[in-house]
Amino acid sequence: MSRCKMSGFKSLLLCAGLLGSLLSLACGTALAQPANAEIANAVQGPEQRVALVIGNSNYRSAPPLLNPDNDAQSMAQFLNSAGFEVVEATDLTQSDMIKVLQDLSSRVAARGPNVVSMIYYAGHGVQLAGENYLVPVDAKISSPADLAGNSIRLVDVMATLEAIPSRMRIVVLDACRNNPFPTINDAGRGLAIVDAPNGSIVGYSTAPGTEALDGSGGHSPYTSAFLQLAREPNLPIEKLFKRIRLDVNHSTDGQQTPWESSSLTSDFYFFGDTAVAATRPPARGPIIQTASNLPGSSVRQAYDYVLSEGSPEYYQEFITLFPRDPLCDHIRRLLGNLVEAAAWHNAVLANSPLAYKAFYDSHANGPYARAALKLQSQPKMVPLMQPTHLLVSQQLAPKLKVTNGTMLAATKVVTPPAPATNPTSSGSGGNTSKIVTLPVGKVPN
Repeated sequence: MSRCKMSGFKSLLLCAGLLGSLLSLACGTALAQPANAEIANAVQGPEQRVALVIGNSNYRSAPPLLNPDNDAQSMAQFLNSAGFEVVEATDLTQSDMIKVLQDLSSRVAARGPNVVSMIYYAGHGVQLAGENYLVPVDAKISSPADLAGNSIRLVDVMATLEAIPSRMRIVVLDACRNNPFPTINDAGRGLAIVDAPNGSIVGYSTAPGTEALDGSGGHSPYTSAFLQLAREPNLPIEKLFKRIRLDVNHSTDGQQTPWESSSLTSDFYFFGDTAVAATRPPARGPIIQTASNLPGSSVRQAYDYVLSEGSPEYYQEFITLFPRDPLCDHIRRLLGNLVEAAAWHNAVLANSPLAYKAFYDSHANGPYARAALKLQSQPKMVPLMQPTHLLVSQQLAPKLKVTNGTMLAATKVVTPPAPATNPTSSGSGGNTSKIVTLPVGKVPN
């Protein structure tokens, strides 16, 4: 490797390291001024935390999954220990998924603007035409129209959370497994890119265009890493997700690499000085410091650095510096999937025949080509980022506004049909929804 190339990479990482130091210095200043947190609490009240945890394992018309029920139970217990009031729900039908989402929105609205809300979902998730859908256990899918009518749009979930004033929204999706519906052969692999609304972070169990593993033990690789790493005190949430990305990549031998989309305006810790975190900007510095000794570092150290940062620019720099190293093959795949998924996301956002044609011309052999051809002749009737249903009660809907500032009509609020079975009971057949509420504990200090 040339000294010039290594020096360039060193400079790139040194800048990142210096930026991280500046952010740490800023955070240290905030830590030295607890009065800011006291003022914030005096105005808004102490931070409150509410969460909805869903695990769908026992599908009726799709392959069952081994771990989501276990993942949900452990995640619910973890969040409760972190001061969240938690509703844990497993094996939910579509109507029950709507009900628990409505319940979450009501709880968030009742607690005022200083609430942190979180949704964790483990189960089947499918992307179609650039849309992400969370699949209930009773979904019968034989056509694209069935998917839209029998699943939950992720856009609607995010719009519901965004419409209610709150300090932060956290969405964690361990739902990028294989497409369980072979009749929908134009669905892309994994989940599509999503732009997190302001004040939100969305964590995905694997990178765009790739599939996650269900896991052979008691938990999926992603949830296992989350439960293990999130207990560290004063660990900023964006750094937590970077550590999870590294852990999962290592534990799966590179088969799975999580990613996240963040538009946070303040920081958050699951444990630690939570009041201080609310006054800090997000900590986006590097979690691995290799800039100072990069010339003597191993390829693996550089690999871990660029992987934890998850930046296409860093991926490309690694490829330039280490083109023949075996680790470079994985970085090339990650970069290729990310670039293609981003191009597809932009095409769906534009939603025009010209945009779809331009995408197809550049990616005719890719996983989104079939969908691009269909949409070129008939673009989507509902734009990608436009919510179709706000998942709140009729009483709450008139008080809320969608993101473009216009009042949302009450007719768009979803009212689920009466369930055929009692949604709060558990049956021996494994197909009955079970919903459990864990009361809020003291927010950990």
